[in-house]
Amino acid sequence: MHFLKKVLTVLTLGFFTLSVQASPFSISEQQINQYLSKKGTINDKLGIPGLFSVDYALKDLVTQIGQTESNRVEMSGLADTLIRLSGKTYPAKLHLTFDAVPEYNAQEGALYLKNLRILRWSGEPNSVMEQLQDVMPLLSDGVAALLSRMPVYTLDESDMKQMLIKKFAKEIKVEKGRLELIGGMF
Repeated sequence: MHFLKKVLTVLTLGFFTLSVQASPFSISEQQINQYLSKKGTINDKLGIPGLFSVDYALKDLVTQIGQTESNRVEMSGLADTLIRLSGKTYPAKLHLTFDAVPEYNAQEGALYLKNLRILRWSGEPNSVMEQLQDVMPLLSDGVAALLSRMPVYTLDESDMKQMLIKKFAKEIKVEKGRLELIGGMF
């Protein structure tokens, strides 16, 4: 009986592995958006001591996959910021739209965003936008660094298919509305 269980387990894993090879696992925009929504607000800060600092909180992040430029994911969201510059403090709300290249880390089973570019930004109040213009390149670098080390999606290892995808995924492909993790045994 014990031998039969082993054989069934091997056959099941073999079937799932072949299934993983033949059909890619897709992660939709909706799945990523739900994952980011569960993470909630993402806080970070940056600055140059004695010169300026920016505390910011990214929230309401929404992805669009493969809608514009190939191999890139577009993301938009809000950043509540507190800028300290020349001894003054400026609170501001920024609306950011950026894109990045998705990268799959097979060991972690996680998707990260690399090579981030801010495409558009606007904010309020208007009186602070001039000061923000000066720190936007550094804020852009800070957001890029943050998102390159924070996964935008992690495979669920309690789900059999996702566990196998994590084990065998080799490459990522951007399709309209989804990311495909393509697996293979070799």
